[in-house]
Amino acid sequence: MDTGLNLELLTEKLTAYQISRAVDISIDDAQSIIDKEIDHEELDKETVEKLKTLSDKLNN
Repeated sequence: MDTGLNLELLTEKLTAYQISRAVDISIDDAQSIIDKEIDHEELDKETVEKLKTLSDKLNN
């Protein structure tokens, strides 16, 4: 499933705390994303949409 979500940008520019606050997930889950322990495909659809929005805002 290609969502067009680039997690590399998020994980390069933001901390786990910032990601967790922005998309309302736990710091542990955000750190797992940064550490590439979980993939965005393992996250619920709402979280993926929030991550996309955050990524778009960082790109602009």
